[in-house]
Amino acid sequence: MLSGVAKPNGDQLNRNVQAFEDKTYDILVVGAGMFGACVAWSAALRGYSVAIVDKSDFGGATSANHFKLIHSGIRYLQHADFARMRESSRERSALIRIAPHLCAPLPIVIPTYGYGKKGLPLMRVGMLAYDLLACDRNRGIGDPSRRTPMGRTLNRESVLEMFPGISSDGLTGAAVIFDGQIYNPSRLTLAFLRAAVNRGADALNYATATNLLLDGSSVVGCTVVENCGGRQFDIKSRMVVNTAGPWAEDFIRNKNKIKLAPKPSFSRDLAFVVNKSICRDHALGCQAKSNDGDSLLDRGGRHLFLTPWRGKTLVGVWHRVSNSNPDQLPVSREELEGYIAEINDAYKDFNI
Repeated sequence: MLSGVAKPNGDQLNRNVQAFEDKTYDILVVGAGMFGACVAWSAALRGYSVAIVDKSDFGGATSANHFKLIHSGIRYLQHADFARMRESSRERSALIRIAPHLCAPLPIVIPTYGYGKKGLPLMRVGMLAYDLLACDRNRGIGDPSRRTPMGRTLNRESVLEMFPGISSDGLTGAAVIFDGQIYNPSRLTLAFLRAAVNRGADALNYATATNLLLDGSSVVGCTVVENCGGRQFDIKSRMVVNTAGPWAEDFIRNKNKIKLAPKPSFSRDLAFVVNKSICRDHALGCQAKSNDGDSLLDRGGRHLFLTPWRGKTLVGVWHRVSNSNPDQLPVSREELEGYIAEINDAYKDFNI
């Protein structure tokens, strides 16, 4: 059981707080979600001494509660953000390569309508551009079943056979693109964390980083408080990496009185788990009524994605800029009703 760590002992990871006080680390990572675990693993691989702490569970919060997708980056073509597209493709390929038991390619069907911005010809151009820009996406993936195929198209009849609940008015077919899907996000985060510990990192959960330790204007560690018992101690380090996710700003600005310019903004993302399965092995991207406001090429509205998940369907994602406390994110009844209406409008057979 992974319950808070300093050193590995067989399949157990033993809690030894004293180990954190006895040395000065090269890097202290605050926040043991996916980003923090990967930072700790990457640094430990390179021979740095690493400590990582989290105020709650390893891999909890946003690292566990999300849409389970590994973005391929194809949507960034609409934003002409080719660098980010390439980065997303590389990261998806890396996860599929090093964690094949937890990550796999996921085909997504995007229905097309007419011959304009929502039509099949434009989607063909987009898929071709992506396949060319991400031509190295299968490098190092030896198992053919794990490789991400090129985009393809479906005719109208095939689309309606797969997804009879979509609108058939003006339907011309569909494009099939590929993202990745994580089978179990928490296990993936813990795998990175365990790999970091096996390389010498020290990890501790249920321990809250409070104040930065300063030597003049230099940060030299953090004060940490154990949640159980309230013991306070210092962890010294040559560098502190803040990977606290939505709590990152609070740690810097409120707890340590450091001004941030510009002030960061955060997104509250919402998805539903629907107790129905519409397709076992393909996801569906339905056109929604709301627009993708920051895209350079708007196809007439953003997409809701209906993805298969353990015999059920994940539906989302709704994004909204939020300045609320991440421990108390509000979702009003009116918002929920609006989202449910949008789901039912996008896919008639749901009838939520």
